Amino acid sequence: MCPLSTVSLSLQQSANATLDVTADQGLFTDPSPVLAAEDSTRTTAFYEIIRPHRHRIRCLKIRAPSSHSLERENQNDTQPHEGSPESFDDFLWSSILSNLEYLELAFGAWEDYRHSEWPIVTKLQELRLYGPWKPWTRFLVSPSLKHLTLGDHPQLALGVVRDILFSTPALESLTFSDVILANPQQLASDDAVSITSLTSLSVIRSSSDTIKRIVETVACGSVHELSINFTGRELSRPGYDWRSFHPVNVTGFRMFSTPLPQIRKLDLVSCEGDPSFLETTLDYLPGLKQLKIASAALTNRHLKVLVVQTLINGEVCEPIRCPQLTCLTIENEPLIGSKIIRCIARSRNEASFPLRSVALRGVDAEKVSQEDLQCICDSGVIDLTVTVFGKDNATDSEESEWSSVWSTDEESEDGLASGDEDVIAES
Repeated sequence: MCPLSTVSLSLQQSANATLDVTADQGLFTDPSPVLAAEDSTRTTAFYEIIRPHRHRIRCLKIRAPSSHSLERENQNDTQPHEGSPESFDDFLWSSILSNLEYLELAFGAWEDYRHSEWPIVTKLQELRLYGPWKPWTRFLVSPSLKHLTLGDHPQLALGVVRDILFSTPALESLTFSDVILANPQQLASDDAVSITSLTSLSVIRSSSDTIKRIVETVACGSVHELSINFTGRELSRPGYDWRSFHPVNVTGFRMFSTPLPQIRKLDLVSCEGDPSFLETTLDYLPGLKQLKIASAALTNRHLKVLVVQTLINGEVCEPIRCPQLTCLTIENEPLIGSKIIRCIARSRNEASFPLRSVALRGVDAEKVSQEDLQCICDSGVIDLTVTVFGKDNATDSEESEWSSVWSTDEESEDGLASGDEDVIAES
């Protein structure tokens, strides 16, 4: 947090302007009792300074070890009865904050409250909840909500998710981050939820079972953008917010059980396995137009599933995988070079299913050749960007890394950024 004097001065000088407020204490209490007490005192003072200006807050982000940090106990010694409006002068649960448009809450521990009634949030557009939040937070789910993120929940009930979705008819994007569904089971026919306005679904760092269940429940109807990040994580030290991340093996995993022709965009991140996973996944997405794969330990064998096969007489072999695909992005794949991309682009162009945009980011410079890039451009690709990484011999026999960009951007002469002529050479 900023110094309290700076906070006070900023509030005075901002007059009646709307406020974006961020209060970040971290998710864990300092192990030192003295430092923990100082932090608690400072946090209380911060909320006291902000409290009179709550009606001006448009965006509010709070990160703390416990949701109790938002409460201020009654000053008298009498014990108020449960549900009494005098029992707590609470910072967040107040109708004064009804003008909020963005709210982000992350707590290491979500506590139960004694409130009997909650203010109605009418203007909230985006809500992000992190941690094992309690059912009473549902009052924050406004019918006007357009963007929702549910994160860091180890036992999230699918029924709760469905209830939330039924309460958000205007929802446009939904994100699950570090979420594990409680007792994932076979999908029932009445479990799927279709929201007309929902177009984007993202699942980040969740188990394969959870990913499959969420996709089957939500990725129907009008959802046309799907982003799946399989990254696994482990706590590096108990009690600390430090994590190590690793790709997840998806060999044998079937993400879809029925075709989803409405999906137009798919992002796959941090998954590794044999080519059958990618082949099976794409077979269920006949309407796919944009595909992005990142940090998936790809080899040429994986991407060959996108090559259109033709007979000797030039006739195209049916069926064609992803016939509407026009945009392909590959990121952080050191084993992938320009040769396989050239093969994909040329085969699809000759079969009249051309790619229009190709991006290669974080590839090995030694696997990229000028000849391949030119052939890709000649195969119908009008937007080509290549970011390569390489190593130079530095002093003391140490290696230094460098990166450079090749692009069809007209501002770069001959499609090469300054200095790239020597960087991207034929291999």
